[in-house]
Amino acid sequence: MKTKLILLNLLVIVSLISCKNKEEEKTVEEVKANTFDVIVDLDIKKDDELILFYKDPSISFFDDKNTVYYGVKGKDEPQTIIFSVPEGILPNDIRFDISSKKDQEPVKINSVTLSFEGRTFKIEQKDLSKYFTPNEFIKFDDATGTATFVKEGESYDPYFLTKPAIYPELEKVRGAKM
Repeated sequence: MKTKLILLNLLVIVSLISCKNKEEEKTVEEVKANTFDVIVDLDIKKDDELILFYKDPSISFFDDKNTVYYGVKGKDEPQTIIFSVPEGILPNDIRFDISSKKDQEPVKINSVTLSFEGRTFKIEQKDLSKYFTPNEFIKFDDATGTATFVKEGESYDPYFLTKPAIYPELEKVRGAKM
């Protein structure tokens, strides 16, 4: 009986603590053990589906098999989305598709963090252009970190590719011997 009472009290305490900070709880829940995570802090006003493409040394080009999709709900305040690459895969390159909806409003990227087993590399908004380059469907404002979308007829596929400056940082986060 004492054990049940202790367990019940423990559950109540954990529930109270976890309810105290919902945003922190959400981040902790979504970061999975032993996965390489790309964490994006952004302002996105309309619902959309964002996609992270990844490659490892065995893959020579980005393809639909090596993707992580994230359905995001539009909000007026910043939000954090976490792309968890499947366990056992350590990417050596990534591509970030920032919108799937042609009617998306401009999206502000506040930061991008690479994370694996406690090692992290955070790219602040002011440094995004040092590590990523937008394709022709994005007009990117370096000063504000805002991506405005360019529609060219029926074509629409706005994404960011990595620049060479990110590769050493990816290796450090992966824990690769250099």
